[in-house]
Amino acid sequence: MGGGGVLVILLSLYISQLRVDVASQAVLAYSMVGVVILLRFFESRVIRNNGSIEVQRLLRILILITAFFVSMRYFAWRQQETITYYDLLSFVCMLILFMAEIYGIIISFLGSFVNIQGRKREHIPLPDDPDKIPSVDIFIPSYNEPQEMLEITLLAALQVRYPADKLNVCLLDDGGTVGRRNSEDPERASSSQERYDTLKAMCERIGATYLTREKNNHAKAGNINAALEKTNGEHILILDADHVPTRDILERMVGIMINDPKMFLVQSPHFFINPDPVEKNLQTYGKMPGENEMFYGVIQEGLDFWDSSFFCGSAALIRRKYLLEVGGISGDSITEDAETAFLLHAKGYRSAYVNRPMIAGLQPETYSGLWCSGCVGRKAWCRSSC
Repeated sequence: MGGGGVLVILLSLYISQLRVDVASQAVLAYSMVGVVILLRFFESRVIRNNGSIEVQRLLRILILITAFFVSMRYFAWRQQETITYYDLLSFVCMLILFMAEIYGIIISFLGSFVNIQGRKREHIPLPDDPDKIPSVDIFIPSYNEPQEMLEITLLAALQVRYPADKLNVCLLDDGGTVGRRNSEDPERASSSQERYDTLKAMCERIGATYLTREKNNHAKAGNINAALEKTNGEHILILDADHVPTRDILERMVGIMINDPKMFLVQSPHFFINPDPVEKNLQTYGKMPGENEMFYGVIQEGLDFWDSSFFCGSAALIRRKYLLEVGGISGDSITEDAETAFLLHAKGYRSAYVNRPMIAGLQPETYSGLWCSGCVGRKAWCRSSC
């Protein structure tokens, strides 16, 4: 942002604290609304006309500074005009509310600081020398997804453009483990054995590798870690069972890994082809950005500027040797993907974010499924189900 940006922020902070009369405050308020509208108009024009990245960044910084000024102006009014004492109970309640607002403002400023300048990654192609292209294992963890869905994802993974002798597509089936097939519950044992036989035969037919394990320990994290012991690819591409990859997904990820030996992760967005229950009921799908757009379209680029992109559990390429240094995917918490990223960042390794959708996934179609698919709900449900 530079010294000029810092000076503008300090000036905004000073002006926001000035006491003014009602008429001046009204002029200031309408002026801020006008500034935001103009900045947003110019930003949309620049984006629509494929304007330079630098101009887009400048407009973004100006919008965030304007939001900072408005927030500080509100904060100044709250502390100057509303902090009064009438009786002990109301004063305590007022302070609790004021502290909550301070917390919200701090979080907003931290978010603006992280996202004030996102990084746009340049495409790095694969090397021309085949000997310099690393081997890749594609892991597709599964628990109870139907065969039809798994076959579509596996076939798409097998069609990824990459040297065939350096690509291994694996189905990691946690629904056909030895423990489930030998369960004391006859119905569970029978359905698990049938699933094991069906999916193993399917993998043999299409040319994929079928893997399972003894017990369902640590849900998805344990499933992936068990597969690490049975494979040897230098990099691992993790895909959810319903995340169908594009053919160029490895071409756009592996080059970044090769270019930076300290890179442990290349993450790409999660893209969905169907509305979730909220979008369907409100009829907003395709008309306004979905819930994921803020994180994958803005926040991840901001995190990438600080070399701290999150691992999101799928559509991600990971370097095996660094993952093994921390014992594989972390299974200590229900947010194992984020925890794994924290551990590897703490060791000094870097991550990258490629803001290009390269998978097509499915969102839950019910409210109960929507809850289970969340960062906490999905993993907690997986643990209880295993």
